[in-house]
Amino acid sequence: MTTPSLLEPNHRILVIDDNKAIHDDLKKILLGEIAAQENLQEDESILFGADPMPLTRFEIDSAFQGQQGLKKLEQSLVEGRPYALAFVDVRMPPGWDGVETITHLWHAYPSLQVVVCTAYSDYSWNEIQRHLGQSENLLILKKPFDNIEVIQLAHALTRKWLVSRQAQARLEDLDLMVARRTAELRDANERIKSQLAEKAAAELAFRTVFESSPIGITLSALDGSFVDVNRAMEELIGLEKAKIIGRRMVDLEWVHDPADFAKIQEMLSEGRSIDSHELTYRSSVLGNRTGLLWARRVVIAGVGYSLCFVLDISDRKRMEVELVRARQGADAAAKAKSEFLANMSHEIRTPLNGILGLSFLLEEEPNADDLRPMMGLIRTSGEVLRRVLDDVLDFSKIESGRLELEEEPFDIRGCLEWSFELFRKGAEEKNLEYSLRLDESLPAIVLGDATRLRQVTANLMSNAVKFTQQGSIRMEAHLDGPGPMEGRQFIRISVKDTGIGIAEDRVDRLFQSFSQVDASTSRCYGGTGLGLAISKSLVEMMGGEIHVDSRLGEGTDFEFTISAGIAAAARKPVELAESGHLKALKILVAEDNMVNQMVILRMLQKLGCQADFASDGRAAVSRVETNAYDIVLMDVHMPAVDGLEATRRIRRMPSSQSCVPVVALTAAATTEDRTACLAAGMNDYLSKPIEFEELRRALHLWGQCQTPDMNNDLIRSASERVTTARLENISGAQEQHAEVSDLEPVGQEQESGPNLAA
Repeated sequence: MTTPSLLEPNHRILVIDDNKAIHDDLKKILLGEIAAQENLQEDESILFGADPMPLTRFEIDSAFQGQQGLKKLEQSLVEGRPYALAFVDVRMPPGWDGVETITHLWHAYPSLQVVVCTAYSDYSWNEIQRHLGQSENLLILKKPFDNIEVIQLAHALTRKWLVSRQAQARLEDLDLMVARRTAELRDANERIKSQLAEKAAAELAFRTVFESSPIGITLSALDGSFVDVNRAMEELIGLEKAKIIGRRMVDLEWVHDPADFAKIQEMLSEGRSIDSHELTYRSSVLGNRTGLLWARRVVIAGVGYSLCFVLDISDRKRMEVELVRARQGADAAAKAKSEFLANMSHEIRTPLNGILGLSFLLEEEPNADDLRPMMGLIRTSGEVLRRVLDDVLDFSKIESGRLELEEEPFDIRGCLEWSFELFRKGAEEKNLEYSLRLDESLPAIVLGDATRLRQVTANLMSNAVKFTQQGSIRMEAHLDGPGPMEGRQFIRISVKDTGIGIAEDRVDRLFQSFSQVDASTSRCYGGTGLGLAISKSLVEMMGGEIHVDSRLGEGTDFEFTISAGIAAAARKPVELAESGHLKALKILVAEDNMVNQMVILRMLQKLGCQADFASDGRAAVSRVETNAYDIVLMDVHMPAVDGLEATRRIRRMPSSQSCVPVVALTAAATTEDRTACLAAGMNDYLSKPIEFEELRRALHLWGQCQTPDMNNDLIRSASERVTTARLENISGAQEQHAEVSDLEPVGQEQESGPNLAA
């Protein structure tokens, strides 16, 4: 089966020539064309307002001998990125000449398009054909080169390579289709034969059905003696029919428990039916077995009989035991999956902390204007990666049923306004009419999960901005009646746009995990295909439903409800009191990663702080024992002694330093990991990648607890404020994440809002 990457345009070119000047000429011709066209495109766009035509960007690699060229070709095949075209010189002393080189190249990759470059006729066309055979993949180019001819050959032959690959893929698809259709016809033919056989068997009447039944069937007199048995029953008893007829079950000792047999006889004598009665019977061949018994009183020609059906379930019983074992194995696999995701999250977040931290610090430094956009793109790309990681973790939690919602008071108007303002910049850049309408009936404070509501609304707003090129975007919210429980209300929220819309036959794909509406949307906007699937799950967890109404080319309306508790009174936003200048704090940073040490050091320097460093938990404990620190920033995963154990040792110290505030620096993102931090004695945690404002807030918060005999009420008060401060500390990150949304894929698979899944 052809890989998808081999069906996409390929402009990779290999130049094989012993003359470096030839390489330079070809690169100048093919790559210089791009620079000229880019300049023309910019001028054309300015002068005529026309959209620029797509440019072909060639990738050109060089080899100076045939053997070297073959190695590069083989390496490209191993990487799954083959060359589409090769320019090959005829004369390349010493070593292979051009014809011999082409022979080896085609042996390795027959689809390669080749242009023979020659200044004079070393070989005639007939000689080339004699050596290489008739080939439609070969052209001759005379030196010196004509620029237009080289450009045309490069465009035409790379296009020819793509067309040939597509044709080959189509042939493969047709072969598969024919094979599949042949198999379907064969299966259909088998089904028809089976149906005809069943029909023929049905015409043989009761005797044939009786004898061919895979279930044991007995016809017995009312005294229990066998009148007739089928072949299946012979196998269950382990005797031939002649040795069974006229005898009773109890005489054959077939029923293992005589009391059970007496109960069966009693029920039948009373005219009662028996359904799915489990019994243990004895086979003279297989020993004790387990079966299910169905029995009825029947009348044949005026005579009463007992008609019994016996199904052997010994194998099913054994399978049930095996299924229990399999379920235990599946539980172990699920646990392993969770551990894997947690480890992967940690391993990704650790270097990501360095990327985002260093890019943030570089953006704050005075730099050349042409470097600032690139540094912004580095940070934006890191934010995109973090949001993809958060979505994968959210999806895993939802899939395993481990995602839990909070039930805390929050300002719903402020929550919705946050999501709305987050994408205002993107809407204004497109000159869109951008409006928000919050009904006056909305309460000031409701009970629910503000973070998850932001995640859903930011997702929908991001979709709307990304897919709307002209027209308007509007968000509305209002009360929608009593909720499912007393004291709760439904709140209905809608996001409407005049964007590209979705075809009716594709709307059902919107909320499917890892699904794109169509291939073209995926190419234009990218994405993991998890955003709306997660949003749907979150809305349902919040007691509501989500619907979409879309018309292709006209726009899309998303509407969802949530069930929210109505808070009795508004709670004032928590303000963290300033506790002196941060320069006065004496800080210890325990971090084993050199890059992350640099990041946290530069962040602390920007805050005017100085810090000591420890590279593992054992060193951190030793420093705390000998120094009076105000705050310890403790990495969780460190060699020798990790951050959790180091914190436990600090808490067991006999000195006053046992009460020093410890703030975890953790790349772990699960609730269990954060709970473990607090259980180990840590006061707070900062998730990697570390946000500058979160670090500032943590230092202000725990800097209030500097005295050797830390006041327990002060510590408790600070701990209670941590969660609320995190939820409300969003204003500083809005502009930054708005820039992220401009680059991120936000199609039907749109990810959640800025770091809402963390």
